[in-house]
Amino acid sequence: MSSVKWKQIADAIRAQIESGTLAPGTLLPSETELAQQYGVCRVTAHRAMFELQRLGLVVRKRKLGTYVAEPPPARSIFVAAVFPFVHDYPQVEYLRGIRSALPDQYNLMICETHNDPHREAQYLRRMQHEADGIICYPTCDPKNKAVLQRLVESGKPVVCVDRQPADVPCDVVMTDNYHSSLVGLRYLVGKGHRRIAHFTDDALYVSSVRERYEAYLQAMREAGSEDVHSLMRFFPSQEGIKLDYLVQVLHDALFTLLHQPQPITAVFCLHDYYMAATLEACDRMGIEVPEQLEILSFADAPPLMTRVTRSVNRLVQQVYEMGRVAAVRLKRRIEGEVMPPEIIRTTARFSPAEQAGQGQGVLLPETISSPKEETP
Repeated sequence: MSSVKWKQIADAIRAQIESGTLAPGTLLPSETELAQQYGVCRVTAHRAMFELQRLGLVVRKRKLGTYVAEPPPARSIFVAAVFPFVHDYPQVEYLRGIRSALPDQYNLMICETHNDPHREAQYLRRMQHEADGIICYPTCDPKNKAVLQRLVESGKPVVCVDRQPADVPCDVVMTDNYHSSLVGLRYLVGKGHRRIAHFTDDALYVSSVRERYEAYLQAMREAGSEDVHSLMRFFPSQEGIKLDYLVQVLHDALFTLLHQPQPITAVFCLHDYYMAATLEACDRMGIEVPEQLEILSFADAPPLMTRVTRSVNRLVQQVYEMGRVAAVRLKRRIEGEVMPPEIIRTTARFSPAEQAGQGQGVLLPETISSPKEETP
């Protein structure tokens, strides 16, 4: 009977400690007092306190008594952020959002890939063993598909942001690129534009590039354009951040497109690097924006001055929020929650040229969360 009694006493005190009724540092009754309280002998009370001490729930201080122990420090958890360029926009905003959602014991390990698939693969293999979870801004290079698949199959929590790696069953937090692009393009078509050029990367295997391209094709079909492929210009993706080079090639492309029998009247830019280069090219040619040429761009490159962006139609992604959502999702997986992989698409904000720079805009449809196998 005594063996049952000591366990009952230990369980009762343990429940009070774990519920917070007995706070850390609280002085507990002596063994003599416990024996009287529970109607047992002192040996039984001693056995109960010994068990609590073994579990690390109490500490016994000579000549002072027995106290509720301080909880052990939380185990450090390491999250790897595998990103192309950690000091550039939008990656830096993703990282700010990620950090905001992680508790103090979560440590962020920065792995900068420079958008190099080989470097990315090396980091992913290494972080499988060194990190508790991974948030990846993937290159989407087909060569790394197997690396990501093995990582997910190993049970390592993985969340991708901004881009969806093809056929890899992991969580993805990204902008609804397709529908956001359609909103902006339909706005231009509604203003009478039918000859809209598209300046984009040649890396259609990148989901965001492909979805914006597909939205462009859809909008042009709706507008009745028959020679849409003659209006598109593809550029090497690695050249996107070389602004001087980009200005020159876009100058040449614009000159050609503006001197066709049916010249273009608007340009849809993949991102703000193309937008900035297009504005510079227009300035060199004496073309006024938006009076003579309208520009639509995704705001996912370095934020530009209000004076510049006021004349441009922009699709502004909620980058900070996407980083926060990705971190919350990863934390749930690290803590052991079992849930099917999802594509979580956030809203974008469309700011027409006459509103850009004034803090206004049109919030696109509510956040869409779709199962992994679904596509836009």
